[in-house]
Amino acid sequence: MTPRTERSERPLSPQLARRRELRRRKRRELAVQTWRIVICLLLGSGLGWLLLRHGWTMDSVDRILISGDSGLSAKQVAQSGQLSFPQPLFAMSPTELERQLLRDLPVQSASVERRLHPARIEVHLLRQTPVARATRQQAGSRERGMVDADGGWIPLSPSSTMPMPLSAITVHGWRISQRPAIAKLLQARDRFQGKLQTITVHPDGGISLRTSNTGRIDLGQDRGRLNEQIDAIVQLRQSLPPQLLKPNQGYLDLTNPDRPELQLPVISVPPETAPTL
Repeated sequence: MTPRTERSERPLSPQLARRRELRRRKRRELAVQTWRIVICLLLGSGLGWLLLRHGWTMDSVDRILISGDSGLSAKQVAQSGQLSFPQPLFAMSPTELERQLLRDLPVQSASVERRLHPARIEVHLLRQTPVARATRQQAGSRERGMVDADGGWIPLSPSSTMPMPLSAITVHGWRISQRPAIAKLLQARDRFQGKLQTITVHPDGGISLRTSNTGRIDLGQDRGRLNEQIDAIVQLRQSLPPQLLKPNQGYLDLTNPDRPELQLPVISVPPETAPTL
């Protein structure tokens, strides 16, 4: 008996042939769908790039629409946000622009929204309400401005109109580090029996006050006791004799509100002259 050298091939059954044909069709369809997705993604990316680059682009500062009572111009907003034109709309972050506007401009709130048709941004600004006049040291010179109820600095801008401050108080030597203390003193101004005239921030960080019917009131540098110091001013105004609280009768040291000290001026007495014989 001779061995078989070739393997005889059996004809495929109709069911098996049909299954193989279905698998081939599915592979072809999957390949076609994959290429369709790739082409759609490429076309979509290209169209998106064209829209971002040319379609959704602000071509001038006129595309900045301002609302609110700030009195600021679109040009000032563009300068604060460092926007250059043409400006791709989606290259500008509304959150970052809001932060820059609050930092650079005299506003207490800012909201920025993008609009697509036509490409523009809508900026709503509410101005700060000045409470007191103020001065601060900037680059070796004294700058004049105002502060709001939160102690925030309001620069004087010749290009925008600002209302008069709500009080006649002047804050001398404003510093951002002392902003919370300044705000607290301004908010408590009606508690002082006598108009608060000045708040002075000294170079060492100490704060002193002056009212219309007292002399200087030193609060020192400990901001943790500011509420106690304000309460002490109110209580002492009610308990001390009026003649001791006159503006020219020394100053009140409230560095330690538990032990207030009234520093009276030293009156120099001329030496007695010896009688001539």
